[in-house]
Amino acid sequence: MQTPRKPLHHHFVDYFFPHERNNYRPHLFSATSVAVLIIAVVFFEGAYLVQTKFVFFKTDFLASVLPGALVSLTNQDRATEGLASVAEDSLLSQAAQAAAEDMAAKGYFSHISPDGKTPWYWLDEVGYSYSYAGENLAVNFTDSENVQTAWMASPTHRANIVKPQYTHIGFGTANGMYEGRETTFVVEFFATPAAAKVAAAPVVTGTPVVETSVPTSAPIQVLGSQTNQPVAAVAPASPSWFARLLASPQHTLMAILTILFIIIATVFAIAVLVRVKAQHRSVIIGGTLLLAFIAFSMLLSLELTGSVQLPADSQTASVSAAFIR
Repeated sequence: MQTPRKPLHHHFVDYFFPHERNNYRPHLFSATSVAVLIIAVVFFEGAYLVQTKFVFFKTDFLASVLPGALVSLTNQDRATEGLASVAEDSLLSQAAQAAAEDMAAKGYFSHISPDGKTPWYWLDEVGYSYSYAGENLAVNFTDSENVQTAWMASPTHRANIVKPQYTHIGFGTANGMYEGRETTFVVEFFATPAAAKVAAAPVVTGTPVVETSVPTSAPIQVLGSQTNQPVAAVAPASPSWFARLLASPQHTLMAILTILFIIIATVFAIAVLVRVKAQHRSVIIGGTLLLAFIAFSMLLSLELTGSVQLPADSQTASVSAAFIR
């Protein structure tokens, strides 16, 4: 006679909860389950490393998904401030790409190139006529949400992101060497086409004003600059959820590991509380091993990301020019 199959919900209860049927040993902490979970964590960690150390540097994947992700994040932050969305602009992206490639080729990170080129040089090169323009920079990119968070945490970069006059945006990315390590440079241009300038906006004449401050430590090195001073705009593409996950690999990995850690910690705590005086060794060993391995993986991910600090002599500058082109 065939043995009746165990109902699915019994498998679930046996796996996660201690009770008489599983001898108060959740199957989550069995040797097989522990091995499978460790292999799964190693897989996710490996996928993260492949994404950030190979895919971003050796393919054009970053250039294809990052602009859409950053446009979406930018418009989310603008919506929070009650501002209209900005549209992706092909000419701005061309200018941003040229600026990013110049920094990558020459190994510098600044709004002003070693040969004196300002951000507005790149806009002029592509023939972009603007009434307002701004530039944000980031280096050591590994995660789109980290870049956006770093920019929003800095008053000068945030000012560019939430400036009401801006209607267009463009991005450029390039890989190169900076401070002895291979890295990704990100350039973000904001602008308002000259034909669409805000009539009520004040126009001030005189020498541009430069405001400088020393930033706090951040995982992304950023710089922001803007000027008052095309048109080829398109509606910002909304990236798929999968593309957004891949554009933010660190956040994706940390979310997966955090959820896994919370589930295992909860099951472990319940199992220990149910049998405080006589806990099974397999539960103690399995639970402790899994929690320790996941915690180690999370710390390793943060370390491998290389939470880059700004050099002591580096500053975040915002340049506001008071003229209209």
